[in-house]
Amino acid sequence: MKFIQKRLTVGKEKKLEKVYYRILVGLMILGILYYLFLEPKSIGHDNRYFIYIFLLPTILGLFILAVCRRQFLMNKFSTNRGVTLWIFLTIFYLIQGSFFSYLSLGQIAKISWDILNNRVAKQNVEEVFDCKITKFWAGKYSSNIDFIFKDHHNKFDVQYTTIEEYLHTSPEEYYLKITARKGIWDYYLVESWIIYKKTN
Repeated sequence: MKFIQKRLTVGKEKKLEKVYYRILVGLMILGILYYLFLEPKSIGHDNRYFIYIFLLPTILGLFILAVCRRQFLMNKFSTNRGVTLWIFLTIFYLIQGSFFSYLSLGQIAKISWDILNNRVAKQNVEEVFDCKITKFWAGKYSSNIDFIFKDHHNKFDVQYTTIEEYLHTSPEEYYLKITARKGIWDYYLVESWIIYKKTN
């Protein structure tokens, strides 16, 4: 009887793993599409964003996932003995769960915040900022401009052709003129930006 029950439990867990895998792939595709085509360009820095938009949703999602899969976790930890193995399993499932949690609740929180920040910013007037550029960087798959905005490091992901002519120059010679609207907390929605050379 126990053997049959164990087989049923294993079969159920395999089905659940397939469901979670499909959900994970779907969330990853959604995240990539949002990043490439829909995510508004914003700049700024505020610790509240890290706490309320990233950390808390990720922890909440991790807790919900642990509750939903408590039977699976109990079986895993009860059948595997040894402190070293327990530590390994704990770290492994925490990383796996955090990744899934961020892609689910974390991603929902970020998209919701982006929408709200966009609405708030559209109600405010445009402001112009002259930001010091610290680096032009081009890699195999991405390129960006690093700059200082309100004493914090920020960056714009750009096309290689946008910064190609600046790669062999000194970034200290250039500024980034950014037109933006203030949104939530200390974040700004970028309307436009241009690179210009510093004049003495």
